[in-house]
Parts: sequence; structure tokens; C-alpha cells
Amino acid sequence: MGMKTPMINSAAEKIAYNQDLLTQILLRLPTKSLIKFKSVSKLWRFIISDPDFCLSHTRHHHRNGFLSPTALLLKGDRFCPPSEFSIVPLKHYSKVPFFHYIPDSHVKILQSCNGLLLCESYRQSYLICNPTTKKFRRIYCPSNSAYNFISKCFVSFAFDPLTSPDYKIICIWESYREPCKFNLDLYSSKTGSWDLCIVSFEVDEDEQEIELNNGVFCNGRIHWCGYGEESLYFDVEKECLETMPMALPSRMDAPETCRYFSESRGVLYVAVTYCIAVCLEFDVFEMARDCSEWNWKKRVNVGDAVKAFPELELGCIEYYPGFSGVYIIGSEKQEEPMVVVWADGKIISFDFRQGAWKMLYDLGPGIKIGSLYLGEDDHLHYEQFHAYQYFENLSCL
Repeated sequence: MGMKTPMINSAAEKIAYNQDLLTQILLRLPTKSLIKFKSVSKLWRFIISDPDFCLSHTRHHHRNGFLSPTALLLKGDRFCPPSEFSIVPLKHYSKVPFFHYIPDSHVKILQSCNGLLLCESYRQSYLICNPTTKKFRRIYCPSNSAYNFISKCFVSFAFDPLTSPDYKIICIWESYREPCKFNLDLYSSKTGSWDLCIVSFEVDEDEQEIELNNGVFCNGRIHWCGYGEESLYFDVEKECLETMPMALPSRMDAPETCRYFSESRGVLYVAVTYCIAVCLEFDVFEMARDCSEWNWKKRVNVGDAVKAFPELELGCIEYYPGFSGVYIIGSEKQEEPMVVVWADGKIISFDFRQGAWKMLYDLGPGIKIGSLYLGEDDHLHYEQFHAYQYFENLSCL
């Protein structure tokens, strides 16, 4: 055995100091391991910190052209301390770093996009964050005299590391001077600057409502959910605004309560809850691949989950959903997505392929999602909660 030790050491040294070979090995390691391996040597830190390596590593770990989320971040629709959110791991090894590296005491997550988070700070700025690397970049609204007269402002985010290392921020705003007329400004990380008023459009609020505060990035476009016949999407590459159908096939004879808008592996989804006495059902609609129409996919009954998990107490209030939200994410092993619902402090999911409910995660006893902000007489499900996909990655800012 002693005769082989020098040979083993020699082989290890050749690998350790061969930058090309070492790079190929490191590309195949999990993101979490690479963060630790930065301290091995100056060479390892140099390789792992290189922006080209970071981009190549992210692209090496895609599955069928899409990245797989590591966890979900659940947060109420309010400003709150950076660490005040609930984590739902989707992989056994996932552990999301808290946002202690952000100096702002209060932030609000606006959007998650392939590993980066767009956050709004109470300090009147926006933060692009990578929780994995604990890095962030602060971006201010453009210097424009018109911003002194803004009545509404909505910000969205576009980032796809599989096609480009650059990201873009879309800011849509309305002025007091011109109600119902919106302007679109565009920030590019490549240039580090804003292009002002590249698109202007009008929305008749009496005819339709478009949720410009809830942008979803999918297939190179930022889409916004609407409640009328049509809604809008912004083509990031072409830098143009287009319409898309929003009329849903009627499935239930009851008014809608809420639409939950999300995407999974290049497909848009809308989950709709209804205003009925006992609201435990919701419909899921899927957008056609050519974005020509919405198709009904499934009616999901959360009450069926109680059969599988008798300990669930949905606490349904009359004419209000007995659960806090609906989110649709991709399944790592299957092409079909799964529906994630949080109720009674537990995160449950519905598998379309198997047609069955399973317990995804138990947040445990004590404070439940958002209960810090609820009064004694308030119900947990009064506040709408949002889910943001978290991807472990080394993307640079």
C-alpha cells in the first residue's frame, strides 16, 4: 500500500493543478459544494468565481432545457424583514440562505426568475439578489422628471441563463397627468442603464383589469394575468408589447375569487378559486403552446386531501377559500407539473399524473405563514400568499 501512495498523490496533484481538467470536474458538482470548495485554494476560488464558469455550471445542470427549483419561498403580500418567509424544500439537500447580507431592514420579493430574485426595498430602490452566492445589486428608478408625478408603478424581471447571462427589468408606470396611459421603461444589466418610454399604451380600467404587479416570465416573454377577454405580454428580445387571450372556458357557475398565475417548464397556468359557500375546489387552466387559447386541465378538490391527511384542519370560512394559495411547479422526474397548496400550516401537493395528494412539507407548530401580521380574530387565509421558486445557482449580477 505504501508503494502506491506517491502515485496517488501524483495523480491528485496533476488534477489539482490542471485548470482545464479541474474545471470539467467542478462543472459536474452541485452548487452547494462549489460554495464550500472556494476555500480549498486560490486556483479553485479563481475558477469557481469566474463569470464564464458560473454561467457554464448553470447551463450544465438543466434538464430538458429547464432548470429545476430547489425550494419554494412563501411570503405574504407585504413588506417584512428579509428573513421573514417560510421555506419549502423540494430536494432533500436544499437549504436556502437567509437574506442577512442585505442591509435593508424591510424588503418585498416581487419575482423569482431562474435563480435570481427581484426585490423591492422600502428605501425606494430595487434589489437583484442571488441567495446562493449572497450577492445583490441595488438598482434605482431612472432619473426622469415624470417620476415625480407617478400614480402607479409596476416592476417585472426577465432572466434566462440558458440563453443569456444578462437580465432585464421592466418598469411600467402611470402618471397623475395622464390617467390610464402607461409607459414602459427597460433596464439592461448588459449596459447598466435604462431606456425610457420605449412603449406606451392605454388600459381602460372599466373594461378589464390586468395584474401588472404580477409578471410571469416564460419563453422569453413577461406575461401578465388579466380578468377580461385579453391581457398583455412583453417580448423581451423584440422589446414590444403584444396581446394574449385571457378568456377562460367557463367551468363553474359562481363568481371568481382569485386567479393564481404561474408557469412550469415553458407552459403558463392559471388556477381559479370561486366565491361559493364552501370553497374547497379550484380549476386549473393551461395555455396552449402557441398562446392561442386557454384549455381546462383539471378541477382539484382540496377536501380530498383531508381523506389522505385527517389531521388537516382547513378552517374554511363561508365564501372564502379554506386554503392560502395555489402554485404550480414542475416535477423534477415527470413532465406533468404538480399543484402546491398551503393550508393549516402544511404544504400539500397534487400530482396530476397520479391523481393523488401528498404531504410536501410540514412547517411545524408555532407561527404559520403570515400569522405575524394577523390579529386574534383574523383567519390565516385572509391574506394572500405568494410562492417564489428558488434555484441554487452561481449566476453573476
